[in-house]
Amino acid sequence: MKRFVCFATLVLTLLILLSIAAMGADNNVLTIKDLNTEYEESSHVSDDFLTSSVELNYREIVDLNSAKTTYTRYDSAFYPRIKQLREDLYILFFMGGQTGPHLYWTLSNDGVTWDNPEVLYNANDADKNFVHTAGPLTGEKDRMWGCNADAIILDNGDILCIYYVRPGSAYDENYAPYWDMNGIFMVRGKLDENDKVVWGEHTKIYTGMGWEPYIHQTPDGTLQIFWSSNAEYHSLYGFDTVRRSTYIMMIESTDGGYTWSPVVKEGDKNNFVALRVFKESIGKKIPDVKDKVYTEPIQYWTGQMPAITTLYNGKSLIAVESKQANLSFDISLAISEEGGKWRALGFEEEGPDNMMHSICDGAGPYLATFPTGEVYLTYHRGTGFYFRMIKPDGTGWGKEIRALPGTGGMWGSSLLVGSHEVISAFQVKYGDKWGIQLGHSYLNHRTNAKKMTPVIDGIASDWKDNTDALFVGSKTQAQITQQVAHDENNVYFLINRLDDYLRSGDEVIVNIGTSEKQYYRVTVKLDGTMSVLYIDNGTVTKVSGGNAVAKVYGTVDNNDDKDEGAVIEISIPKSLVNLTNAASFKANPALVNQDGAGSVSDTLDKIPAFVTTTWPQVVLD
Repeated sequence: MKRFVCFATLVLTLLILLSIAAMGADNNVLTIKDLNTEYEESSHVSDDFLTSSVELNYREIVDLNSAKTTYTRYDSAFYPRIKQLREDLYILFFMGGQTGPHLYWTLSNDGVTWDNPEVLYNANDADKNFVHTAGPLTGEKDRMWGCNADAIILDNGDILCIYYVRPGSAYDENYAPYWDMNGIFMVRGKLDENDKVVWGEHTKIYTGMGWEPYIHQTPDGTLQIFWSSNAEYHSLYGFDTVRRSTYIMMIESTDGGYTWSPVVKEGDKNNFVALRVFKESIGKKIPDVKDKVYTEPIQYWTGQMPAITTLYNGKSLIAVESKQANLSFDISLAISEEGGKWRALGFEEEGPDNMMHSICDGAGPYLATFPTGEVYLTYHRGTGFYFRMIKPDGTGWGKEIRALPGTGGMWGSSLLVGSHEVISAFQVKYGDKWGIQLGHSYLNHRTNAKKMTPVIDGIASDWKDNTDALFVGSKTQAQITQQVAHDENNVYFLINRLDDYLRSGDEVIVNIGTSEKQYYRVTVKLDGTMSVLYIDNGTVTKVSGGNAVAKVYGTVDNNDDKDEGAVIEISIPKSLVNLTNAASFKANPALVNQDGAGSVSDTLDKIPAFVTTTWPQVVLD
């Protein structure tokens, strides 16, 4: 009997411990990765896209260079392209030099820690070396350089990687005798049982001069490769030593990349023409060509470094780098026909007809479409990497926002992860070396507040079915997420604050916008102290009401240890903040962080503090 009582006591003790552990798990601070788990395809296409944005996560900025990783191949890394192989595996491609000659790839399980890069294309391999036998470089040793790798992951898991190859010494006016040596190559990769990529044969799929290929798949499964092409004009007129004429060409595959059309091979007699899909006029000029004299001007074109994404309506949006007659760089856009199809342009035809010329200064564009409809455009300008939100139908664009803090570089890319996360990659200068900076950012847009009455106790467990959230956290390691709920009489806010170093001066702020220049500012400290201010066109009035509870995970004002953060729940009477019978309001969450001397205020990037027009909307379901 005693033995049974002891056993029962032991079981009861274990159950109590498990219950406490489970409660503790419920009480932990949630991250933005835990939230926004529910969404509907194309659910935000009718929203004001100017109220959506993407917020960088300061904690997830990654620098790839030898100082951080010990891997020296990152020290001359250019043209990064990041892809997702599966939920827990990423692959990154880059060039070993500004124009090649080598190509590398590397893997990561989390998008943060990356392996030692491996060789995809080595220009020093014996079969890449040769001696010129014709033209101005006769007798000179040379190598075939690899550059501008891009890739796509097929539904069956195949990795299709494409890149451009060209003779190294025949890069400028020496091109002419070596046109057939240039072209696009493709290699197919597969993951083995040890998550190692096994690459197949490298196959040439297009012959002709060009660079910067981009591979895309349309909704019906057709694969398309777009690239910057100067082949046709150089074949007709020779290599212009002052100003080149370029535009975007395309080939397609309907069998998973095994065959491509149109077929352009060595010895082509049609001036290396594939499908012309984007041509932007930059006026006429007399060609400057060695050993040739032209007296009449010809039409010159621009369009290079293409990036393509599928819009919510199935059409494709293309972004290109346009090099203008004055040698400045702009970004231009155009939209495909239905299903991502493109009309073939004539030799002297500008197009597509819906082209949006020079929407902003910049170069090296890249695109991603969120499942909810918003489009994310990145590009570099000067020494920085920036983004703009694009209207879901591709016909409008928002203001410029810094995408990553690194400087000095060029060329970037982005990768959509899940429904709200995007990883951006940018080539950055680190002292006298080059490397890659990665940043994880999160979509902020209209959120829905479900009808519920949570217990205001600083415990988030009763919010598990209400995951729509906004995110703030680009300036310091401290970050917050904001969720909203409501019932007949009150509006509720759940704020999860991740913070390694909690200070008594730390605050979370909830701004409730009721009209263009009228809003309520609710400020809560870590001890639960709350204040409410009403701001009317700059005039501030203090109001009273509501309550808040803050549950702290850590030791406030002790920076000798590492804290987890705090969970803050807030209840505000609708009547207090002019939300009685309201269907929605505008939201602008913010935080104050005091890790060091002074304080840092952080809110949604480039959101005006005193005008609610571009604040995200909260719909009271």
